[in-house]
Formats: sequence, C-alpha cells, structure tokens
Amino acid sequence: MPGPTLLAVRPRENLRYTPPVMVTVHLHPLPGEKRALELARLVGRLYRQGCRTVVWVADEGRRQALDEYLWTFDRLAFVPHVVWDSGMGEVDEPVVLLGEPRNPNRAAVLVIGDEPAENAWMAGFDEVHDLVPAGREGEARAARWRELGLDVVDG
Repeated sequence: MPGPTLLAVRPRENLRYTPPVMVTVHLHPLPGEKRALELARLVGRLYRQGCRTVVWVADEGRRQALDEYLWTFDRLAFVPHVVWDSGMGEVDEPVVLLGEPRNPNRAAVLVIGDEPAENAWMAGFDEVHDLVPAGREGEARAARWRELGLDVVDG
C-alpha cells in the first residue's frame, strides 16, 4: 500500500502582496538649444552610475546626431552604446538608442530624447528622465507628466 500523499505548501512569507512599482520621472532643465549635447551628458552620467538605459529618440536624424555626440562630446568619456533596430533583437550594450517602443537591453532607465512615447511602454521602466525646456513649453511638459499620476521630481 502506498504511503500518504504529501502536499508542498509555500511558506506564508512568499505570499505577501507586492504593490506595483511607481515610475519616477526626473525632469532635467534644458539650459539652451543643444539638446543632443545635454542628452549625451545625461546618458554619460547615468552610464557611470551603472544604469542600463534606453534612449528614446523617435526622429532618425536626431538619433544619428546623438549617436555622434556620444562618441565625441567628451574626449575622455566613452559611453558604450548601440543604435538599435528591430532586426537586432536583444543586445548587451548598457545604452541603446532607439525609435521603437522596445527594451532590448532590459534597461530600468528610459531617457526621453524628443517627444515622449507611448505611456504604457514608458510605464515599464523604473525611472524616466526628460529634458524640459524653459518657459511655457517646459511647464506644459512637466504638467503632462503630473497629469499621468507619476512621481515627478526635479533632476
């Protein structure tokens, strides 16, 4: 006669509720007209902090300009990156420049290089960094983030 059937029971501590992670949006003031240079500086800083980063730049021309800036903006800095397209699949580079709503390097950080992308896609990151211009345009952009109910901080 076979012995009793044993049931595996998970310990109670593994059943705790984990609330969804709130995306934090960091607003960085854009001091002038040189968005690509400021983006390169921000991406370089995030890279040095060890962040895996996706940089959203929908416009292909701007994406190529940022690619060049990441190679040349500081002679002593090197930011390993790739300009990604859908044929590449997943990549290991810590910084990915793209114009499609994807996360091919499993990044936790999203940097907005031009106009923000789809809300649902952006919600998949822990942090979103956005350069906001001075004046009404910047105020409107900051208000848009707040209207989405996201945690918005300066810098």
